[in-house]
This record gives sequence, structure tokens and C-alpha cells, in this order.
Amino acid sequence: MSVFAWIASAAANMAGGFITAVCGFGLGPVVMSVMPYFMPYSRAVAVVGLCGLSVNLMLAWSGRRAINWSTLLPCACGGLCASTLAVSLSAGAAEKVMFHALGVMLIALSLYSIFFSNGLKIRGTPLNGVIAGLVAGSMTGLFSAGGPPIAIYMLAATSGNEEYRGTINAYFSIVNICAAFNRLRTGSLTAPDFLLTAQLLAALVLGKWLGNKVFHRLDPSRLRKAVYAYLCVSGIAMLLK
Repeated sequence: MSVFAWIASAAANMAGGFITAVCGFGLGPVVMSVMPYFMPYSRAVAVVGLCGLSVNLMLAWSGRRAINWSTLLPCACGGLCASTLAVSLSAGAAEKVMFHALGVMLIALSLYSIFFSNGLKIRGTPLNGVIAGLVAGSMTGLFSAGGPPIAIYMLAATSGNEEYRGTINAYFSIVNICAAFNRLRTGSLTAPDFLLTAQLLAALVLGKWLGNKVFHRLDPSRLRKAVYAYLCVSGIAMLLK
């Protein structure tokens, strides 16, 4: 990995950490909009998944007492099944196909988040939890970016910010551990990926620290729209590449 590629990846992780601290989401899509340009798609997904897992484990542990297990279990069952299948499918897919599929996902995610996210409401039932887990698990396995589907469900099924934060990070901890195991099994996650993840975590933590510092000075809604406008443009660029 060249010095320029490492700097670009570190900057993307710092930006992802900053946006996550301010908006509560965004690490996976933001980092995945950059890293596939500098390394094979399968490696980018694996490294971003490990970075996300590190953050999820820290947040889930700090909020462990607020986890709603009855809400978590249906989501986790769906997510484990879907992420396992998605990782297996992506392992045999052509790099160009996955790169273009990521572009489509970023565009769809951007348009949804900008125009429709505030109007979509669902009931916090176990069946909806399984469905949300299936969709989010598929996106996690394919793109390391499965936040929006599960967030919609968790907002409806949990009571208060602490329960939401603890439960959603517990979900992603479980699913990302499963995804990492399956990537190890298929050979798409290797020892150098763990070393690169450890290096990038410093930038990620710095970004989260900066985001926490300016959290009260920024408008999360405006920042969210700006981020997804960028992701939309990035997705279009991927389709044209």
C-alpha cells in the first residue's frame, strides 16, 4: 500500500469517525467511498468491517446495561443468516461488479437519506426486527455499510438514546464478528488486514474525538445531507469508472 493510499484511507477513517460522532452513523459508507480506489474491493470491505467492529464493541460494552435483548435477538438472527450468505456470495464475485454495486448502493442510500428518511416509520415487532436484520446483514456482508435499515427498526423498538445506542451497537458487534469469521474462512480477510486496521484505528478515534468536541456547534441534519450528497456523487463516479 503506497503512502498516498494510506494517507487517503486514514483521512477517510478520520472523516468517518467525525461524522459518526456528530450524526450517530456514517462510518461504513464514507470510508467505503474511498478505500476501494486504493486496494482490492474485498480487502476494503474486510478492513472497513474490522474498523467498524472495533468501534461497535467499545460502544456496546459501554452501553451493555441498556441493551434490550428481546429487541436485539430477532435482528441478530436475521443479520447472522444474511451476512453469512452475503460474504460467501461476494467472495466469488468479480471486483468490477462489486465496485459498481457499491456505487448503486451509495446512490440509493443517499437519495433515501436525503428525501425519505424522516417520513418512513415501522412498528417495532419481532417480525420487522428479523426483516431489518436480514436487509442490514446483507448490506454489511456486501458493503460493510448496513446502518440505515437497522437504525429505522431500532428507533421504533427501543426506548431512549442509551437503549438505542447499546442495542444497535450490540447488533453490529454480533454481525460484524460473524462477517469477519466468514471472511477469514473464505480467505478475503488476512493477517495484513488486521495490521492495517490497527493503524487506521488511530485516525478513526481522532475523528470521533474531534466530532465529540464540536458536536454541539454543528447541525447534524445539515451535515448529514452534505455527507449523503457527497456519497451520491461518489456513487455516480464509481458507476462511470
